[in-house]
Amino acid sequence: MKIGLLKCDFVTPEFRGIDGGIPDMFTHLLGQTDLDAELRIYRVWEGELPKATDECDAWLTSGARASVFEEEEWIQNFQQFITALHADKRKTVGICFGHQMIAQALGGEVRRSERGWGIGVQEIAITAEEPWMKPPLSGVRMLFTHQDQVEQLPPGARLLGSTGHCPHAMFALGDHILAMQPHPEYSRRYLRALIESREAIIEPLTFQSGLTSLEQPPHREEPAAWLRHFLLA
Repeated sequence: MKIGLLKCDFVTPEFRGIDGGIPDMFTHLLGQTDLDAELRIYRVWEGELPKATDECDAWLTSGARASVFEEEEWIQNFQQFITALHADKRKTVGICFGHQMIAQALGGEVRRSERGWGIGVQEIAITAEEPWMKPPLSGVRMLFTHQDQVEQLPPGARLLGSTGHCPHAMFALGDHILAMQPHPEYSRRYLRALIESREAIIEPLTFQSGLTSLEQPPHREEPAAWLRHFLLA
């Protein structure tokens, strides 16, 4: 299976010693499931996009420090490609920035959260079960770091999970699109480094509670299994 990674950001040099780069994180995530997959990398933030939606069997979209509503050329081109993936019903998984872009491109709304930063380990309450959610969970703890979030789902989307901070934490469209705000590819060590690097821009109580939340282990194997089942369904 050939999976295209639509890479919308990069890991800064001081953090590369933790888990490597973004492709390394996704390779490790998919490797947990023994999925026989070849990862093809597209540096979207540098203007590199696939020429066609069928260049790969499925697509993953990464997070980014940018906002989907910024008027950068690469962001607008990325939005057009997401629209094409949906039109062609190509298997697509959007994570963080990718989750938000799917919502915006297909008619939803993304804004800077009035609740401030969402960081650390948060539990997503599963509001609707899908056949690929094996093993089934009523709640799944995952790693978050974001300021923007989906405030309105696109038409036809099914809400799959919510947190108190992020009501639209996970949604699906048809059988071909899965979008999630959290980062299943991150480790707690990497997220801790990110949070600590942003101390000056995160409200102190949020900063401390986010770090404290990292003491509880997130689900790792279960979200990875869900991704495998979704991509192969």
